[in-house]
Amino acid sequence: MVFSAVASHSTKNIITTTNYPLNEPFLVEAVHYPAGKTPAEGEVLMSSVTVSYDLTDGLWKTEEDYFWPMNGMARFYAASPVTPQVSFSAQGGMEADWEIKTDEQAQTDLCFAETIEDCMGHSAQVPVVFSHALSQICFKARTQKSYSSAQIQDNIVQANVINIYLDSVKVEGIHCAGHFTQNPLEWTYSTTEKANYTVFRSTEGLPLNCDRYDTPILEPLVTLLLIPQTLPTDARVQEWHHAVVRTSQTDTSTGTIVSDETYTISKTSILPLSQYCRAWRMDHKYTFRISVGLDDTDITVAKTDWTETKEIILGDE
Repeated sequence: MVFSAVASHSTKNIITTTNYPLNEPFLVEAVHYPAGKTPAEGEVLMSSVTVSYDLTDGLWKTEEDYFWPMNGMARFYAASPVTPQVSFSAQGGMEADWEIKTDEQAQTDLCFAETIEDCMGHSAQVPVVFSHALSQICFKARTQKSYSSAQIQDNIVQANVINIYLDSVKVEGIHCAGHFTQNPLEWTYSTTEKANYTVFRSTEGLPLNCDRYDTPILEPLVTLLLIPQTLPTDARVQEWHHAVVRTSQTDTSTGTIVSDETYTISKTSILPLSQYCRAWRMDHKYTFRISVGLDDTDITVAKTDWTETKEIILGDE
């Protein structure tokens, strides 16, 4: 037996294509249902077998050769990544005890697949189409508008140049440990184990600019893969930013600079996540757009499928 592996949307380290990464083995469990037997009389054909990509043959293969039974049907379950936390349940399908307590752990996808093949008329390669057990949480940031301005009165030009810089963003109080089952398809998670994740941090600050038409430019920050959940009431986004303000007065009749002063304003905001989004579903992407202003900071959230083919602004459903 050989296999073909693709992702229903994208997988592993948030790859944006449907190509399953060739350097990422996966596990397969297969049950054979002989012709004339009841479903309860299924026989284990493959038990937690690792499938790897053979560069020489250009195929997804097992180390040991497996052969098709002469009749009946075969049901295949697949799981990724290959790790002690991932296994197959007695009810059929993948299960996983999963923790996402660090920023690094939030970059690993958790995927599952299921397919049925007729043993006599089977595919040349068993098709493994992975779906995502996690939620994709994306953060972006922008300024609310261009705050720079200039005006002239009595030959005096008053100019204000204001630049906003994003310093740090954290998301706090997120459920981070749970148990996933493929059959039935569900998550059960601990309501007491929570974690904080660093979305962005810079010692110099990320400039949040506008284009030449004064339209704010949306800057990508990070994408995290987190456990699907109803968001806790104390889950929140905390952001830090600063504004560099330069104000000057110039006498246009003489070209004399009357005054020129630069100073910095630092601010922080705490925003409850549940105010903008109530829950995260598996195999969906949620994009949090943080709009930073001089006086306040706001968030809008869009929900899409994994590849953003259709977008819904939450609150507009």
